[in-house]
Amino acid sequence: MAALALGAFLLTELCRPSLLIVGNLTVDLVDGKKALGGAISYAAAVASAYGVKACIVTAAGPDADLSVFEGHELLIVPTQKTLTFEHTYTWWGNQRKLRVTAQPNVTLTIDHVPRHCRRARTVLLGPLTPKDLDAASFVEHEQGLLDRLTGFRQHVGLMAQGQQRGLDAMGKVYPFKTPSQQLLDALGPQTSIFLSDVETDVWPPGTVADLAARSARFLVTRGEKGADEVVGDTVTHLPPEQVVAVDTNGAGDTFATAYMLALTMHSRAPGAAANWAASRAVMQAQACKPHCVTDSIRVESRYARVCSWLHDRVRLVQEAASRSEHLPAQLGSYLEAGRLRIEHQLQRLNSTGTTAVRQVAGSTLRWLAGSEEVSKSNS
Repeated sequence: MAALALGAFLLTELCRPSLLIVGNLTVDLVDGKKALGGAISYAAAVASAYGVKACIVTAAGPDADLSVFEGHELLIVPTQKTLTFEHTYTWWGNQRKLRVTAQPNVTLTIDHVPRHCRRARTVLLGPLTPKDLDAASFVEHEQGLLDRLTGFRQHVGLMAQGQQRGLDAMGKVYPFKTPSQQLLDALGPQTSIFLSDVETDVWPPGTVADLAARSARFLVTRGEKGADEVVGDTVTHLPPEQVVAVDTNGAGDTFATAYMLALTMHSRAPGAAANWAASRAVMQAQACKPHCVTDSIRVESRYARVCSWLHDRVRLVQEAASRSEHLPAQLGSYLEAGRLRIEHQLQRLNSTGTTAVRQVAGSTLRWLAGSEEVSKSNS
């Protein structure tokens, strides 16, 4: 009987989705041209980059571009219109202004989610306007009996930007100066909140700390300055990746998704993973997003792993070569030849790789050169 129960438990765990993403995708109008947008579009792009198949629930009209969701389990709540944002920029400072020109006539709730997707290890919510998603319904819903018996705890990530802005009669977006009731209702011990300093810096002092005490954690992204992570009464600054920013659209959504995925995988540094992924997003032009975010993260993470592997091989060869005077001459020559081959591979990556790859390969080559100088001085 016990073996049967264990088998049933393992089977349900194997069938449990890794990630549930809920929110509206958008049509973004920039200079009269249409582009795919929305927090869930970037969340899907990041999940694809890391090989995570997600359940995705969204409301969309017949004009929606669904290409970024390829490879995921997609449920569309049909509406007459897709949420549409018109982007305009001031001639001074390039400050962006938003206006909503079309909205779906539905509010997404937990009831729109297929039952098997409700059991996902991680839920990522991306509201974009005050009425497009009821985040509290996901926090308050009761887990199944088996999950309660086994003590399963679901992680909920709330990209709360949409809960902190309203629309005037003309559809123009304006920010709230205090936490919205929707945001307050979605707080809970399993909820991680993600907002930018644009939303939180206008709040009264102490507000972020107060909300962090009522949630699992509260993260405030600060653009080129990195991010702050508040857990309980502890504030940790997460330094940014140093890259040249081309376009910042989707950076916060990329950060939140990468953070939640790393958290689910029990990473000891989810903030570092989130900042790295966000840096890949800002290095891309808006015209290719969000698809190119997938490509950038996927390719550069592979190259980074290659560089890390080469770095480890160099270190091992260097350590062995430093003891080569005690080894047969033929083996010493073999180790030196191996070191030279690895150095050649690093030089090739340093000249032909992407920006991030060149940074990793270059630092490894500098480390190698430094270790050679140390070896010479000790000989």
